[in-house]
Amino acid sequence: MSQPKGTTVDTRVTRVVDGDTLVVPLGDREERLRLLCLDTEESNPGSDKPITPWGRRAKEEAERFFPAGEPVTLEFPGTEDLDVCLRRYRDNFGRLLVFAHRGDTDFQEHMIRTGFSPYFAKYGHAEFDDHRDRYVTAERAAQAAHTGVWDQVTVNGSEMRNYALLGTWWALRAALVDDYRRRRAVDPRLLDTRLDYEELQRLAAERAEVTVFTELAGYTRVGRHRAVVGIGSRAQPFALLVPDIESEHGRAVLSLLDDRYLTADDTHPRRSYAYVSGRLHEFRGAPELTVGTAAQIRDLP
Repeated sequence: MSQPKGTTVDTRVTRVVDGDTLVVPLGDREERLRLLCLDTEESNPGSDKPITPWGRRAKEEAERFFPAGEPVTLEFPGTEDLDVCLRRYRDNFGRLLVFAHRGDTDFQEHMIRTGFSPYFAKYGHAEFDDHRDRYVTAERAAQAAHTGVWDQVTVNGSEMRNYALLGTWWALRAALVDDYRRRRAVDPRLLDTRLDYEELQRLAAERAEVTVFTELAGYTRVGRHRAVVGIGSRAQPFALLVPDIESEHGRAVLSLLDDRYLTADDTHPRRSYAYVSGRLHEFRGAPELTVGTAAQIRDLP
């Protein structure tokens, strides 16, 4: 039996998109949900991940668990008021980030225990210790039974995803997020570029000096001398501006990003997360932070 720890709201499932994505009505709109701590294999085109037989089975399992019209309790990974949660907890594409429960059953735990998904901690462990403990226990049970994603040959015919490598990378990322959460509890001035995006917008209007904790997803050259480093989010388009990539300092910034932080693909994982200090400004309504030297990008604040 699972008991939600975060803010909750009850609704009904409109449809299942795949094993980790649902559509529900909330208020006067339909919301697409990205279920936390799950990463089922793909059942639909449009992703850089392969469509697999087990991905189709994961979607079927979600449809069995949540038939259209089925009541569902959504739990946010925080305890703020609902209106704050609806703004704060969204993924890179604007989907709500929630845990889904049917009655006393935690859907995430069910999918992990039955091998439809690994415990997905790429963006941090489950916010609540109770959830984390249950999900780790569920994953260990699935691995001990050698079932689902842990037996790729049986469910897919061959290895479609290297979960040993992915799990090691996710564990590194989760440890970095855990460390940030501990530091943030002591120093609330350390801002997360996704969760604190609204606050960063306000501070950018003031051209404030800040230290942020952020994912670094890649950079794009702009014109002859500049580069923009993104965090991988369309919904929270925070960016770093490297003003002169032809200078010694600018080249050092890009080299540090390439060699220490940026993950080009799953086979070459790097840290992904960093603390970045500097002055904010606005660019087309979005907060941007100027990085002139490599010393502004650090593993620790």
